[in-house]
Amino acid sequence: MMRTLLLLLLITTASSIYAQHELKPLQLDDLSAFEDQAGNWSIVGKVMMNPAVDIHEPPPPPPPVMDEKAKKKKKRRKRKNEAVTPPPPPKPKAVIFEAGTGILLNMNNDSIRDQLLTNWEHGDLLLELDVMIPKGSNSGIYLQGRYEVQLLDSWGVKDPAFSDIGGIYRNWESEKGKIYMGKAPITNAAKAPGLWQHLSIAFRAPRFDSQGNKTENARFIHVDLNGVRIHENVEVPLPTGGPIQKNEAAKGPLMIQGDHGPVAFRNIQYLPLEEKTVSLSDLEYAYYNGPVDDFAAFTKMEPTASGKLKQLNVKGEHPTEQFGMIIKGNLEVPAAGPYALRINHNGAVRIEIGGKTYEGNYRIGGDQYFTPSLTAGKNPFTIHYYKSDAWFDAGLGLFEVGSFPRALHAYDSYPSTGRGASPIYVEVGAQPRLLRAFLDFDRDRSRRLTHTIGVGTPQGTHFIYDLKAGTPVCVWRGDFINATPMWNSRGDGSFRPRGAAQFLFTGSSVAMQETADAAFPATLNEIGQFANKGYRIDRATGLPIFLYAKGDLELEDKISPDESGSALNRTISFKNETKPTSYFAKLAEGEKIEKLPNGIYVIDQQYYIQIDSGHTAVIRTQNGKQELVSDLAGSDLTYTINW
Repeated sequence: MMRTLLLLLLITTASSIYAQHELKPLQLDDLSAFEDQAGNWSIVGKVMMNPAVDIHEPPPPPPPVMDEKAKKKKKRRKRKNEAVTPPPPPKPKAVIFEAGTGILLNMNNDSIRDQLLTNWEHGDLLLELDVMIPKGSNSGIYLQGRYEVQLLDSWGVKDPAFSDIGGIYRNWESEKGKIYMGKAPITNAAKAPGLWQHLSIAFRAPRFDSQGNKTENARFIHVDLNGVRIHENVEVPLPTGGPIQKNEAAKGPLMIQGDHGPVAFRNIQYLPLEEKTVSLSDLEYAYYNGPVDDFAAFTKMEPTASGKLKQLNVKGEHPTEQFGMIIKGNLEVPAAGPYALRINHNGAVRIEIGGKTYEGNYRIGGDQYFTPSLTAGKNPFTIHYYKSDAWFDAGLGLFEVGSFPRALHAYDSYPSTGRGASPIYVEVGAQPRLLRAFLDFDRDRSRRLTHTIGVGTPQGTHFIYDLKAGTPVCVWRGDFINATPMWNSRGDGSFRPRGAAQFLFTGSSVAMQETADAAFPATLNEIGQFANKGYRIDRATGLPIFLYAKGDLELEDKISPDESGSALNRTISFKNETKPTSYFAKLAEGEKIEKLPNGIYVIDQQYYIQIDSGHTAVIRTQNGKQELVSDLAGSDLTYTINW
């Protein structure tokens, strides 16, 4: 039971580690951070990957070599026959790159295909990075060089396996007791090939006793892919396939697989953590029956009870509605140095240790991080704690947080509250599902949109549409909507996507422009443009078709999954016999928009736009950002949003 509670504590407090520890960047100016500076690895400044080109497609054959006589004969043939068939265009490359710094790139081949190992080792580790994988490619991140998190082009996979991106890989042992079958991610949060994807890993190394016997298995506290939790508290009892060694150790290097296919990394941040042996001893307490309103009140009161404590605890046989306590004892540490601690409290707390005082204001669920410099052995401390309100429970917890939080108090003194309210999820069945609510654009409350509707499809490809602006503002795949913030307690009226959400842009995406460089309005009717006429349901698909009008001019906006079910098609059409002129659509907005050789546009290397209706588009700069804009003259405009 206690082991289960401690594991729950690890899970529910893992995210708070980031508040205590600042991850440090891995400098990618050169390969000096790695041991094996293999020839297939390099540092570059820019990488582009063509999502339409599979790395397994054979390269174009080299041009034929002709001798001088053959060249002369070919020239004579050209003069006789002016209509010479031009040579076929070269096949596009899967990966192109430019010189510079900041990106780690693997371009292995049949002869150069080495792994890359850091020149530092780690036990417990926090790791964050961006990864870009071309179509059909494969790589992996090995914690301690032994436990692999798979990296694979898994775009469009419905039921991910351990071998898909984010999966914890299996090993290939056949002997009983040495077999590990891996762990599939709980959902596929992969983006399309050639886009940057974000990976966050919290890893807890295996534990060993003084004789070298393993006492605890390695554990992934969490793995997040593109903002989606895909693993939580996964125990890994054995090394996975392809480790640097088949044994297990307290520390090992971070390894990146380089023998399976091209892959690029950037924004690598990491922090090795170290759990230190810390314990409490000689605990004594004085209890003050309340109310106690501030720390000065202790000096004016006589304790109503006192005694010794086996564990740090503010809950006992004494009343716990309104009271104060002074707890004294020793914090024992093995060596001199700084020790990272956190104190949690319902009420108010003050702790004196190492010659300094740390104080947490009166509140529920308060926390205070502090790092006292301690001497080896016993370090005296004093805690003042009080609670003057009867309507919430007493609570005091002390944690060692040099690594993942380890409780130094009795569990009853500050029990884990888990995740609070049970989540309220909205699912999609055999028919599309619609839900109106507010949306915090890009998870930013200051950018709240108040006229949005979530549209869920049975294919698992969903979007949120801003009715006021006439614009799709968010797209994702997977589960539909988390409506907990809308309905929990008093609620705030908002919902959240449940998958790896790709936020697009805000503001109107359709406007009549008097000049080519005019800005799009924030809403469709902001300056006398289209008025929102609601939507009608397409009987064939069950999906909404959004309607707008300006006088006799009517516009329809239709969004639905493409044939693969993994991307979205959008069609903007005027329902008038005479098509108007001077109307334009904004298809994308970002810091950098680039056109790939196959005509697909990539926006910030986060999502793709492909125009399917023959319209032309231009990339322009507006208010410091680039926009992809197409005219709406003539036929309907259809384009695909892919991510």
